Amino acid sequence: MEKFDLMASTAFGIESVTNYELKKLGYNTSVEDGRVLFSGNFEDIARTNLWLRTANRIVIIMGRFIATDFDMLFDQTYGIEWSDLLTVDAQFPVEVSSVKSKLSSTPACQSIIKKAIVDKMKKKYHVERFAENGPTYRIIVHIVKDEVTIGLDTTGASLNRRGYRIEISEAPLKETLAAAMILLSKWRSKYALWDGFCGSGTIPIEAAMIARNIAPGILRTFSFEAWKNFPKEFIILEKEKARHLIADEKINVIGTDKDEKVIEIAKRNSKRIGLEKAIFFRKADFKTFTPESNDLFLSNLPYGKRTDENDLDEIYRSMEKKFSGRKWKIFVLTADKDFENKFFKADGNRKLFNGRIEVRLYRYDIEGRKYS
Repeated sequence: MEKFDLMASTAFGIESVTNYELKKLGYNTSVEDGRVLFSGNFEDIARTNLWLRTANRIVIIMGRFIATDFDMLFDQTYGIEWSDLLTVDAQFPVEVSSVKSKLSSTPACQSIIKKAIVDKMKKKYHVERFAENGPTYRIIVHIVKDEVTIGLDTTGASLNRRGYRIEISEAPLKETLAAAMILLSKWRSKYALWDGFCGSGTIPIEAAMIARNIAPGILRTFSFEAWKNFPKEFIILEKEKARHLIADEKINVIGTDKDEKVIEIAKRNSKRIGLEKAIFFRKADFKTFTPESNDLFLSNLPYGKRTDENDLDEIYRSMEKKFSGRKWKIFVLTADKDFENKFFKADGNRKLFNGRIEVRLYRYDIEGRKYS
């Protein structure tokens, strides 16, 4: 079966987590900024789309080359055997991003790449015009410092679109970032996990999915499923195997929020993925609620649209009072750049991105720590 060069694209800061996932699935990898490279066949495309929790999408790399002018861009793109995958009726929209490159005009790059592909397809299929009324083969092009990576998106809607979160709260946390937070915390299901600002429930749901070994793509479809040259049995078999691998793991995952509306949304979201009985969602104020077990507190703290400065100060004071003198491991995500000065210096932190918002994940090992 044909092997492809593949790329799992990621948000900046979580490449190592996606790399860990791919290695756990058995792939040899190499890591670059915003991507993890590996190789595989159609079966692997189905498998990684279904199982990767922290990647954005899986892309077949059709070519990587240097282009410093539009002639080079055209010639190199034309040299790729597009008909190996694109059918005569294929829709192939082109999306281009360019960073620190001489080829800075993305509309011009799109036009040139599209023309090169059309000309190559004309030669192969002996037609003058393409209807583009068949399956979508979205072409993604990244140009960084004149190095062009051009590929076919196999995923469609980003992999954070699991399918369970139809309703969301304001300033939602991406599912892929929530999963990365949980994996970075090294949480295990024998320990309790509490999210005290759970919103529409993304962190608790992702944690329960990890504990129960529920494939993150089990509810959704992918672009490659519509491709005429993609063997349909692979995704059917992978989903069937995934259903048999779901574990009936006893877990203690708690999500609380003072907003009753978002708690109801969280409950409905968890029900869509079959976890309504596995997660304890409750309307409760962080200041007054304390779970029986104090193992791991993992939360996306309110920021931006979710709060104002006065609320933040009150939250930090409440956190200080809540965790003082207790044995907690804490991971909190926030966009507040002054967080450590307002709370206290973390044992570690990591810069991440929730969409376009720069955030940091702070780690605290609380046992024995004294508060001022």
